[in-house]
Amino acid sequence: MVDSVALVPRDVMARYPRARFLSEAEQERYEESVRNFVASNYPPVPPAINSLSPRMNGSNPWKVLLLNQIGIKTASIQKLDLLGDINPKFLEGFLVDVPAVILRSPTGRNEYLAKKLAELVGITNFEVPHVIEGLEPEYDQNSPYGLSFKRGEQFRVIQAPDFSHKNHGEKFRKINPDYSIDFDKNGSKILFTRSDGLSGLYLVWSLGVSSDYEYLALSNAYSRVVVIDSP
Repeated sequence: MVDSVALVPRDVMARYPRARFLSEAEQERYEESVRNFVASNYPPVPPAINSLSPRMNGSNPWKVLLLNQIGIKTASIQKLDLLGDINPKFLEGFLVDVPAVILRSPTGRNEYLAKKLAELVGITNFEVPHVIEGLEPEYDQNSPYGLSFKRGEQFRVIQAPDFSHKNHGEKFRKINPDYSIDFDKNGSKILFTRSDGLSGLYLVWSLGVSSDYEYLALSNAYSRVVVIDSP
């Protein structure tokens, strides 16, 4: 039984952004953009097509980067973290990629892309991980994915020491806008990290946050895209 109700005026609620899953119309726009991308890069490389292949109930870092490039804004890890607090049932059981990657070293997992990305953004000091936002897919026949990265309009690099491998398995309460993390041994969320190379960043089905899986083309039936509608 609910013992209290917050009386929030409708006009107040309308001022806030809303989160939802990708629509069928947006998936169609995405697939059209993939066809255009492939057509503009000849000859097409099968790995690139496979990397961009997630269907409606599917996602990977390449898909969310391309969606943002064509103007469909997907949720940041901070917004997903907040959404998990507001309505845990909405995201429980899903994997949700965000439009960012984490670079820890120019060697290790995804070494080819890690080296290219380090050169692109000018990172030479790898004492702490770096979160890189605002990237866009770029055709690259030498990449195992058929794709690499280029700078987009919203390109940004943020040092993120809290995503160090030493914090793998730590519990936390909140991820802040600067990617610092409020760790708490009594927290309900868990951080998963790795020690080297390049990885994606995503919310896991238990509402924790992971950057430990390196395969950037993975998509499965539990993957979803969360879109943010501005007020």
